[in-house]
Amino acid sequence: MKLSLPFLLLLLIITTSSFAQQLGIKAGLNFTNVSNEKDIDLSSSNGFHAGLAIEVPTLPLISIGTGLFYTRRGYKSNEVGKDGNVSIDYLDIPVDLMIKIKVADLIGAYISAGPYFSYGISSKVFDANGILQNGFDNDDIDLNRIDSGVNIGLGVDFTNIRLSAAYGASFTDNGSEPNIELKNRVLKISVGYFFN
Repeated sequence: MKLSLPFLLLLLIITTSSFAQQLGIKAGLNFTNVSNEKDIDLSSSNGFHAGLAIEVPTLPLISIGTGLFYTRRGYKSNEVGKDGNVSIDYLDIPVDLMIKIKVADLIGAYISAGPYFSYGISSKVFDANGILQNGFDNDDIDLNRIDSGVNIGLGVDFTNIRLSAAYGASFTDNGSEPNIELKNRVLKISVGYFFN
């Protein structure tokens, strides 16, 4: 039963890709942190993302960008007794509205915005004793498996190569700290290749 949500998400991507005119791969670095409304000592950390990218043209200059990505979000805790990197790994599905323009014969550019939906599959978070654990397997850690938020981004296409950047802000408390609301924030720098 735990696999039902990832299975449905994968089915959605496969179904969508059957209508897609562009299919590609994309990977890159994540510069991650969390929103922090209380005075606790947290700082940014690094992660990564990689996966299948799908682009579906809809209207002139407008496309829908989606895909299925493995992505790592998190932060660095500098708290006494909890000093180290906290990471949460997700299967990520963005649904971005893309506005595209042609800059030159082989060069294009775009801006994008839209929601994302994520399902947590692994993590390293601190328990009450300051030990890093997989929060999804530990009943004492109330880690939230579902994450959702919004992305805004931009990119440049050089024939089949895409360079892009996007910022994602979560609407969901990730649950890694008890009684403290922490929402994921991530800046993604990506390189992609789209097949003809």
